[in-house]
Amino acid sequence: MIRVLVADDHPIVVQGITRFAEVEPSFEVTASAGGVEALLELAQAHEVDVISLDVQMPGMAGPRTVEAVARFGAPILLFTLHPIDAAIAALVHAGARGYLPKSSSLEDYVDALHALHRGERRLPPELQALLDAPAAQAPDEILTPRELQVFERLATGETTKEAAFALGLSASTVYTYSDRIRRKLGVRTQAELVRVAASWDLDV
Repeated sequence: MIRVLVADDHPIVVQGITRFAEVEPSFEVTASAGGVEALLELAQAHEVDVISLDVQMPGMAGPRTVEAVARFGAPILLFTLHPIDAAIAALVHAGARGYLPKSSSLEDYVDALHALHRGERRLPPELQALLDAPAAQAPDEILTPRELQVFERLATGETTKEAAFALGLSASTVYTYSDRIRRKLGVRTQAELVRVAASWDLDV
């Protein structure tokens, strides 16, 4: 029987999974948490085989949270309403082993639990494609130091002119850097660039 720790701040989700586990002999809900602080405490106190994690509950700090949870050794299944995007790719990059939307059936949920318990990954093709793209890497892994400086300014919402003034560069130079940064990160607009920064929980 697979021991599952369910981390979700929606009681109806926890209750639904728990009640299904009562009639499904292949897994049981060992514990449940409504926030990251409780999750970390329970993951340390209980022996679990898989952690079912909602990515939008209190205390979530992006990849840093996933890295902290992954240290306990149990594979992490991202079970969430959050669509597949750079933020989800960042969480997989940080250590999550599977992704399943909450629109999935309970049978799909059990199937994902078993896959992760066997040591497999359970990722939709579109998420795998995103992981293979450059933006799945941390910005500081693929940008030069100067590009990273410009990236951090633009990610706060500054305009090209404002970033140029702050960095002591010409606006045309910052525009060139901005274009290069977008191409490297695989984004087209500043709004997408800000989302990439947020997905990696950058202090900008």
